[in-house]
Amino acid sequence: MKKRFLLFLIFLIFIICTTTFVVILNYLDPFEYTKLALGSLVFSYLFWLSSLLCLILYIIKKIYFRWNITIYHVLVSFRQSFFISVFFLILIFFNYYWASIIFTAFLSFIVLFFLELFIKNWE
Repeated sequence: MKKRFLLFLIFLIFIICTTTFVVILNYLDPFEYTKLALGSLVFSYLFWLSSLLCLILYIIKKIYFRWNITIYHVLVSFRQSFFISVFFLILIFFNYYWASIIFTAFLSFIVLFFLELFIKNWE
C-alpha cells in the first residue's frame, strides 16, 4: 500500500466521520434512542479524532524528519492518535459518571503508555 493512498483513506475517514457526527447530532433524538445515539456518537467521535490527530501528527513528523517519511511513520501516527482518542474518551466517560478524573486520567495514561511501549518493542 502506498503512503498517498493510506493518507487519502485517513482523510476520507475524517470526512465521513465529520458528516456522520453532524448528521447524528441533527437528526437522531438522543432521548428516544439513547443507546443508538450514544454508541454512534462515540464511534464517530473516536474515528474523527483519530484521523484528525493522525493527519496533524503526520505533518509534524514530516517537518521533523525533513520530508523523509515512510509508510511506517503514517501507521505509527495513526496508532498514537488512536490511543490519544481512546484516552480522551476514557476521560469523558469517567467525567460523565463523576469519578475522580485526576486518578483515572493518570491510570489510563499509564496503561495506554505501556501498551504503546509494548507494541513499539514488539515491532
